[in-house]
Amino acid sequence: MGFLDGITEIKSNADSGGAYMKLQPGANQFRIVGSGDDGGFIQGMLGWSEDKEGKRHPHRWKIGADAPMSFEDRPKEFFAMLVWNYKESKIQILELTQAGLKGELMALANDKEDWGDPRKFDLTITKSGEKLDTRYAMTPKPPKKRSDEINDAVKATKVNLSALFDGGDPFGDAPAPAPKPAPAPVQEPAQEEAGNEEEPF
Repeated sequence: MGFLDGITEIKSNADSGGAYMKLQPGANQFRIVGSGDDGGFIQGMLGWSEDKEGKRHPHRWKIGADAPMSFEDRPKEFFAMLVWNYKESKIQILELTQAGLKGELMALANDKEDWGDPRKFDLTITKSGEKLDTRYAMTPKPPKKRSDEINDAVKATKVNLSALFDGGDPFGDAPAPAPKPAPAPVQEPAQEEAGNEEEPF
């Protein structure tokens, strides 16, 4: 199935700290290991609230749905995807809100002739500047097979990004399927009282 097939959207007010890949100054190399059809690539809207202690909290919801509250800053569209972070040597969630980076990723995925499915090659995001002068650039590397280390990590890691809908841990156990409802009992037709039966036509 294609990289962008079956993309879902999420809503959450939870974060997972070290489970997220944070873009550092300089080069950040990674390999995308999830896709829309397996729940490892999702999109939605992201807004931030601040509590009385000044701590910021993320809120995510479906594109087209009403925001859960009013936000001081304008919410942004985001992509969230499972990646192998080469620096940390582990699978993490990379969340992109920068329009330029999202556009570059979509352009690569849609360029079937030269690039195509971005799970087949490494990507590097270079971060430069500070604050309002921060700049990002995405560079693809020549396609190559994933290493055994990455393949083993993917097989050993249980990830369920849809858990973010409920503020759960995407690296926790996948939710058990909902039990099938019991069939409704078959009711016998009510018996007519003796002597009150109508004659058929």
